[in-house]
Amino acid sequence: MKTIITGKHLDIGESLKAHIEKSITDMVAKYFGAVLEVHVNLAKSTHTFETDLAFHISRHFIVRAHAEDSDPYRCFDLAMHKMDKRTQKYRSRLRQTKRHESSVEKEQAPALTYVLNAESEDNGEDENPIIIAEMDSVVPTVCVSDAVMHMDLMDQTVVMFKNVRSGKMNVVFRRQDGNVGWIDPS
Repeated sequence: MKTIITGKHLDIGESLKAHIEKSITDMVAKYFGAVLEVHVNLAKSTHTFETDLAFHISRHFIVRAHAEDSDPYRCFDLAMHKMDKRTQKYRSRLRQTKRHESSVEKEQAPALTYVLNAESEDNGEDENPIIIAEMDSVVPTVCVSDAVMHMDLMDQTVVMFKNVRSGKMNVVFRRQDGNVGWIDPS
């Protein structure tokens, strides 16, 4: 397992680095068995610290968590606590997914991404935001419950997927009331 620990506007000391590595090793052993890569980003803003965790479980499956606090140790521990709660819910399915992906490569569909510039008027005010795609994506072929699991674990509000039953593109999303919506264009 490759662990990448970075600090933005802060020097990560040996004790904090050792604390992070031990916590990550324990988390990986508890829930995942093995992961490809773990990214830990600690950033210091004016009076707070931010921690972003990303566990690359398999080639196209990432579990994320984010936390903020005034102390870097507490900030990291809070992010790990969020990761623990998030993965605890899907513990057996994560191990099953990991075993399944190692034996059979899941069918994936490529997704094209674009950056669209909003047309600006002469008055200098831009009413339409610029649409930006962050990275190339792969649309997984999964069932609805697995798509919801992906959405929860990746800390996203929307996930597009190819429904394994219908073979059509579907979307699950987090509604404002906290429930999950599902769009199935049948």
